[in-house]
Amino acid sequence: MDLTHTMTSNFLSRNRLIHGLGLVCFLSLFFPEPSRSGVPSPPAGQEAGSFRVQTAQGYLDPEPSVVMNKGFAAVPVQELERLGWRLSQPDRGGVALWRSGFPSVEIRVGSPFLSWGGDGVQLAEAPYEDGGEIYLPIQFFIDILPWKVPDLFQFDVEKRTLIVQDPDVPISFFTDPTRVVVIDPGHGGRDPGSKGGGGTQEKDVALAIGRLLARELEGDADLEVYLTRDADTLIPIWKRGELATRWRGEYPGVFISIHTNAVPNAVPNAETVRGFETYFLSEARTEHERRVAALENAAQEFEALDEGMSADPDLSFILTELRSLDHQHWSALLAGLVQDEIGRVHPGPNRGVKQGPLAVITNALMPAVLVEVGFVTNPDEERLLTQGSFQETTAAALAAAVREFFLRYPTGSSPTRAGRSRQ
Repeated sequence: MDLTHTMTSNFLSRNRLIHGLGLVCFLSLFFPEPSRSGVPSPPAGQEAGSFRVQTAQGYLDPEPSVVMNKGFAAVPVQELERLGWRLSQPDRGGVALWRSGFPSVEIRVGSPFLSWGGDGVQLAEAPYEDGGEIYLPIQFFIDILPWKVPDLFQFDVEKRTLIVQDPDVPISFFTDPTRVVVIDPGHGGRDPGSKGGGGTQEKDVALAIGRLLARELEGDADLEVYLTRDADTLIPIWKRGELATRWRGEYPGVFISIHTNAVPNAVPNAETVRGFETYFLSEARTEHERRVAALENAAQEFEALDEGMSADPDLSFILTELRSLDHQHWSALLAGLVQDEIGRVHPGPNRGVKQGPLAVITNALMPAVLVEVGFVTNPDEERLLTQGSFQETTAAALAAAVREFFLRYPTGSSPTRAGRSRQ
């Protein structure tokens, strides 16, 4: 298996201070023994999915309250006190700091942005007030806390458990700007993908653009760039997302799978269909989205599934997990940016952002998209797809979309235990 890993350093660093919105809540950490009482009750009929909290003293009982008042899972902000946070709610202004130099966290009702020690972090949904209680998206508890303070908080997805570590060892923070880009040239080896009337194979176009994209991003400091394949090799479709998740580790990252589109000959005027579109993982809404998903998922016919691996996983379960971890929201944003950037250089029509149950991005636990850069079954686009100049401009457009995405995606501030050097 040919895998390329290109590591660079120093790409994007930003320090977004968020100003101008009414401040309603500051957080500071002092870690008392977790309280087991006084948890506010959610409004009747508004209970949603739950998660548990495991501390050094055992599981919190009752579990944190999770409600569904605004169409998304949310948790009362007071639940943070049970995790060791101190809350203050000044009418305006003011700063509360973490102990031992920890940053403050500012939360504002009605704004999806919070300030974490001066760094901007975007939530999937805005905190809101209901019945005198402030609610935070569940994402803050199961995604943001483990990401920003991984030495203190980890979330076990399988057990739906937030694990709170022993807070007694001092922690110092550094801002780590490292980001990971995993480029996946579709198909490969004995799987040619779609074929054009002139003999063009999808796997060759995807590999050419993928290599150019990797080369384009190598010059960006603080990016780690990976290719799932850098030769005409078949990588199992389920293995690609698994590799991407492993390579990403604890860093912010994206997964971009590159493909060419096709229309079956049985479809009237199939050779006239042209343009580009980008998919993120969700249920297919249209016949076209279902057709593309089936086309790309057919790659499994060329590979032997790993023992015990299902060829048709429970998509509803996967989508639930992706929504709870907020990857679906960010994937849709990335798909939109890809469409915008390719639209600047592609002569064909912008077919928009699509969605579908695409196997290759199913288990990439990060923002992930599948890009269809053109129709190999359209004679004009088939010729275009083989041109080096088009492949270069398309790779440059994808790189621009990645750069723009990371300007909006949360930064990689990470803690390290005092006395332990960063690896």
